[in-house]
Amino acid sequence: MKKSTFLATVLTLILTASVIAGVSESSAADLLQKLGSNPGEIAREAAGVYMEGDYAAAAELYVEALLSDLGDNPVVLYNLSCCYGLLGEEELAGDVLVMAAEAGFDRLEMVNTDPDFLGVMDGEYFQESLARAQDILDENAYQESEIVLGNRLFLEFPSFQTIRVHLPADYDPDESRDLVLALHGYSGDVTEFSSRWDAFEEADFIFASLQAPYAFERNGRTVYSWTVFGSSQWDGEDMPEEQMNELYASSMDLSSDMVVAAAEQLTQTYDVGNIYLLGFSQGGIMTYWAAMRHPELFSGIATFSGVLAEETASDELLESASNIPVFLGRGSMEDDRALLARDRLMEAGFDVTFHQYQGGHYFPDSSLRAFESWVNQQ
Repeated sequence: MKKSTFLATVLTLILTASVIAGVSESSAADLLQKLGSNPGEIAREAAGVYMEGDYAAAAELYVEALLSDLGDNPVVLYNLSCCYGLLGEEELAGDVLVMAAEAGFDRLEMVNTDPDFLGVMDGEYFQESLARAQDILDENAYQESEIVLGNRLFLEFPSFQTIRVHLPADYDPDESRDLVLALHGYSGDVTEFSSRWDAFEEADFIFASLQAPYAFERNGRTVYSWTVFGSSQWDGEDMPEEQMNELYASSMDLSSDMVVAAAEQLTQTYDVGNIYLLGFSQGGIMTYWAAMRHPELFSGIATFSGVLAEETASDELLESASNIPVFLGRGSMEDDRALLARDRLMEAGFDVTFHQYQGGHYFPDSSLRAFESWVNQQ
């Protein structure tokens, strides 16, 4: 969708959202004057208001975030559609869902199980919108297919990667300090953790954030993945499943080697004591993958929302690494991935510290401080 068309559509939505919320159009105009606001902060505020159950106010904030700078962000659009679904606004929910698909949202299977749409799911207009969104995804998939783009080959080749490092305020190069090496989630970047340094209370360790190797563009910005499979709009339909699985494992192994290389280089650069590996979401998967294959390197691992699957760690790998203490964080409204990981790790004999916090697929500053406290106790 062209930017001008998108903004015109959203302007209509923001006025509609204001009416739903029971406020005046002048209040909506006030929102438009805030275009200089930080869009990420607005989106996070919207998520918080959503969690409190004020869906009309959350819708207004999501629209404000879209207008501020997020443009056609597919996740924000999907969340806005959810708000309208909860408000019983069938046409708005359907229209915004189509906009999310046009912006690149490619997980429409979530709609059928998302309770936010229960009130509008059976509506004729919403079903037609869902079908239009699926048509958009199908067309996008065709445009990204081997038929259009040709055969895909991969070259294995080393390259420079970014690490951001924070040192304690009283850092002494002659004094050994523990190292926390942090791995961001899918479609994130090195700043996901590096920008959260101020969240720690004491920060009495070296804090290094490593950027994943596979870059792709999403919503006008460059973001990263730890595996080549899933690192673009390409979803692997142009190759057999066996080849996709092999590619996934190979790229994870290469990323694991990069994590180990980062830890080793940091120990050569600084006087490092214990090494702790921390990861969020896909970075959590990478944390399990690297630690289970190099248990001698890490004194502890921590994950927020990381999946621990058989492909990540076989029973044999778990047994060989079971002496590593684990800090495991989970949002109370997220799926069971962290619960399943916790149970499997405990069954394998790991010392697991389980930390649950309010919310979904993210990690608040308070959870970083809980992790920090855990590190201090090791």
